[in-house]
Amino acid sequence: MARAITELEKTILISSLLLSKGNTKKFIKEDDIVIKFPMRQRKTVRRFFQRLVKDECLTKSKDGKTFRLSIEGLKIASNLLYGGATFV
Repeated sequence: MARAITELEKTILISSLLLSKGNTKKFIKEDDIVIKFPMRQRKTVRRFFQRLVKDECLTKSKDGKTFRLSIEGLKIASNLLYGGATFV
């Protein structure tokens, strides 16, 4: 991933990591994560899912309703979870 990752993207990646229990083969429904956000942010969260797919951190299933972590997404999410946030 060439660009900086936003806080919302970090939250989505860590949530995906926790729901899949670190398994890159397990698909997660988009609504399982989106429902945890306030009503006004849900449209933005869905847009960031698509951005993470474009950046190849998440992989979309054939039906387009479920996602799974890619190897790169797993590395980023694990680093965020274990390394913690860095402040500049």
